Amino acid sequence: MEKGTVIIGIDPDIQESGVGAVFDDKKFLAYKMNFPALIDYLKAMNESCKIKVVIEGGWLNKSNWHVLNKFMTAVKAAAIGRSTGMNHQTGILIVECCKHYNIPCEIIKPLKKCWKGKDGKITQDEIAYFVSAGQKLPRMNQDQRDALLLAWVCAGYPVRVMPKKPQTTLQKTIRAFDG
Repeated sequence: MEKGTVIIGIDPDIQESGVGAVFDDKKFLAYKMNFPALIDYLKAMNESCKIKVVIEGGWLNKSNWHVLNKFMTAVKAAAIGRSTGMNHQTGILIVECCKHYNIPCEIIKPLKKCWKGKDGKITQDEIAYFVSAGQKLPRMNQDQRDALLLAWVCAGYPVRVMPKKPQTTLQKTIRAFDG
């Protein structure tokens, strides 16, 4: 990351997008903002300091039907498709607004989901482990954590995975019998 540049990660959502700002001293902020407030924030930040906006482009993935199964109805599939499309459109509009206001931006393919949370999403404890050396963070929703992770990675800062807790002898024995 270039000195003095603030990296702003955005996880677009139709209600409130997750926004994570990472500064060159590894300080960070995480917000959730509706669309008009987000555009106002980006304009104000662009006027006051050097920024780079990175937007999670879910529309770059070929598909996102990780919940599709034999129990899903056509109505449920249509609702998920509609919601996904609206989120994608929100991201596309954020990119258009950035270009209109000459705000440097980049669309990033969603990061691999390899975390301990549901569906491989990052948990509160995992993000706290590498952005604040394990200190307790204010509660963040999933969009805020995703946006902060995106900004952190794009800033070039290291992402450390939490070490696994050592297993007791009893846990090892049970695991051995379970195969």
